[in-house]
Amino acid sequence: MPQKVSAKHLGQAILDSVHRGTYPDTEEIISAEFPPSAIPEALILFDHARGQIEARVRTTSQSSAPDIDGWVSQAKQLRTDIETAHSSSQDILVEAVQNKQLQQHVHDAESKLRLLEGELAFNQRLATALAQIRSIDQAIHDTADHSRRDQVSEAIDSLAATETQLESIPSARNIRAVGVLDVEINSIRQEIAYSLNKKWQDSIHIGSLTLSIPQDAQDLSVLANALHRLGLLKEGISKLANGLEATIIVPRMQLQEGGHERALVVDGANISISETSSPSNSHQLYDDLRAFIQFLQVHLPIPVAVPLSKVLGPKLVETLISMRLSSAVPEELSALQEFGNTRDEVYRFAAVMGSYQWAGDDQLRAWSNTIPQLWLQKRHNSSLHQVRQLLQRGYGGIRTVERVETQMVSQKDHLFAGKSNNDDWDAGWSDEEEGSPAERRLKPQSANETDNEEDMSAWGLDDEGAEEDKTNDASIPADNDEEGDAWGWGDDQDVDEDKRTSQREATTPSTRRANGHADPRSRTNEREVTLKEIYNITSLPTGISELINCVFSDIDALSEPSRSDSPLATSVVSGLLTLPSLLLVMYRASAARFYSTNHSGNMFLYNDCLWLADQLRQMLRARKQRRPNAVASKQKQFQFDDDIAALEAFGKRSYGKEMESQRTIIKDFLDGAQGFGNCTEPPFSQECELAIQSIVDRLRGIQAEWKNILSHSALLQSVGSLLSTVVDKMIIDVEDMSDISEPQSQRLTGYCKQITALEDLFSPQETAASGEEAVPLTAVYTQGWFKFQYLTEILDSSLVDIKYLWTDGGLKLEYEAEEVVELIEALFDDSEHRRRAIGEIRRASMA
Repeated sequence: MPQKVSAKHLGQAILDSVHRGTYPDTEEIISAEFPPSAIPEALILFDHARGQIEARVRTTSQSSAPDIDGWVSQAKQLRTDIETAHSSSQDILVEAVQNKQLQQHVHDAESKLRLLEGELAFNQRLATALAQIRSIDQAIHDTADHSRRDQVSEAIDSLAATETQLESIPSARNIRAVGVLDVEINSIRQEIAYSLNKKWQDSIHIGSLTLSIPQDAQDLSVLANALHRLGLLKEGISKLANGLEATIIVPRMQLQEGGHERALVVDGANISISETSSPSNSHQLYDDLRAFIQFLQVHLPIPVAVPLSKVLGPKLVETLISMRLSSAVPEELSALQEFGNTRDEVYRFAAVMGSYQWAGDDQLRAWSNTIPQLWLQKRHNSSLHQVRQLLQRGYGGIRTVERVETQMVSQKDHLFAGKSNNDDWDAGWSDEEEGSPAERRLKPQSANETDNEEDMSAWGLDDEGAEEDKTNDASIPADNDEEGDAWGWGDDQDVDEDKRTSQREATTPSTRRANGHADPRSRTNEREVTLKEIYNITSLPTGISELINCVFSDIDALSEPSRSDSPLATSVVSGLLTLPSLLLVMYRASAARFYSTNHSGNMFLYNDCLWLADQLRQMLRARKQRRPNAVASKQKQFQFDDDIAALEAFGKRSYGKEMESQRTIIKDFLDGAQGFGNCTEPPFSQECELAIQSIVDRLRGIQAEWKNILSHSALLQSVGSLLSTVVDKMIIDVEDMSDISEPQSQRLTGYCKQITALEDLFSPQETAASGEEAVPLTAVYTQGWFKFQYLTEILDSSLVDIKYLWTDGGLKLEYEAEEVVELIEALFDDSEHRRRAIGEIRRASMA
């Protein structure tokens, strides 16, 4: 039980907590209860503490009383000062208002003073202006009197003085009376100008094809001086120059019908153009022009002749150049030498103009110095225009041409026996093979590479030296636009691809066995054999060749020793060297548009480009043989071989585009068969039959169409390339079939036989012509043909036959073991015989 705490201790604990913020430090007080009986004792303690605090406050207040009295006194003094400042500020405001009123009175007085001064100055200026206006009015009347009495000089002097006085009036434009005077002055000026112009026209009369100057030079000089003072001489000289140009110069230089011209007639103070005409004579023309200049120099005073020569001289030269000289520059080189006489006449006439100090003589000499460039420009324009005309006229006639090429052929080749087939000369003649056909098939190739290789096999041969090696430096990108093809962009990037393709595709029948392997012994005992083949071209390349040959003839003529020192030859030859390139660029840029009008335009363009390139090379070789030194000296300026290579590449790209277009159509037909997976189920079977029949008809149609265009070898290669697309796609589609039923196998065999029937398109040309039994060259020109034939055999054979083809036949040369195994698994159900056959095939492939 807790001890009982007294009321006094409890009250003291509460007082300490309130007064000092302390808490009891004994457990008895903390845990004790505060009974009501302890309240009185606590109140007594509180009253005692409060009394002590009040006593301390009173004591503190009594000690601070003197300081508080000082503060009160200072506050009263501050209030008095504030009231005094307020009164002073009120007085200041009153004085400010009074000052503002006084300033306003001063400003009003100054404004009135300025107004009075302005009125006085205005009255003074008005009086002065009125006096000047009176004087000007009198001067105007005097000027009018001089003008009426035909005293031109006095009238002009008076008019000038009057205008000066009028401009001296201050603010003249704001005075209405001055405006009236200005109108009167302008009226008198117009009267004087009209009078002077009338005298000018009477003094220098220009009629229809005539010019007369009846007055003497003294009167004209006075008249010109008067016009000059009025600022009208320049306009009069300009009108006179225009009139002389239209009346005398142009009619004299203008040629009539039949090349006739009219003559200039001088009769005293008159000069005219005769009505009759005579044959054109350049010597007579320059004589008449000299007489015309002399006439003006004699009959016109210096104040008129000098400014007229500065205006009329350039007009005379420009008219002479545009109407006679430019058209007189010949296009033919032979006529250009005769044009030298005309150039001498031009130099002499320019000297005459210079002697009379007529402007335009430098311009005439400068034109004479540009005669070689003008002739060259005219020759360029004429040649390019002829190319455009050739293309606009279209194909013209179709011409059969022959291409001859010499190749080295193995002694064991059947060419030595006289049974050669000339249809493979354009396939390439390289005997270097990168492995057998079967080995090359093991190397993965993209579809684009295969297509390009097939197309490029028909591009022809490039084995006539380093010069002709450049002709293969272009591939056949299918996605090039026509503009890029025309200008030959990207040819340099195609060089490496073309060389690689030529090496892969350049394998001829003479170096292959029947199974497609190259004979390693075929390169021994080679001999030279000449191959010939014909194909058709249009008339366009013949015209282009003639134009370029004409340019070469002119270059050779200018390079003759007798003309080597001629400045004409030096300046023209370098420009002519670029003309053949420009002609070929023009042909390439425009050919695609004009050849597209024919269904087989790309093939004609291919033939034309190759024939033209061959002709140009022959042309260059002939020039080098005739003039080896001249050609070698200009070799740095003239690199025509690159342009020929670009032309040939352009034709090859056209061929590639046509092949790509036909290949796309064939692929679309094959896509309609949908992989031959449902070839026995209607309606898919009808789609498959339609696809195969469409392909057969398409290939036969292409062969019939291109037969009259391409050479026989190029035709076989083109059709073979398209047929290769067909067989490759069919082989892939059949190999992708995981299950082939017997009806499907029979149907697929029929499709393959329909394609095989296209072998008659590959008959050798000579064998067919001689009536001997034709051996189709399908395998030579169709990649994968043997593999396709074996596929037909597999589809129609038993397990025993397939195993025999693998072990004892040539099936392993075309197929991998796993390919044959997959076909067997698709064709035959799972059985002991199938497993045994598959095992034997795999073991044989590993042996």
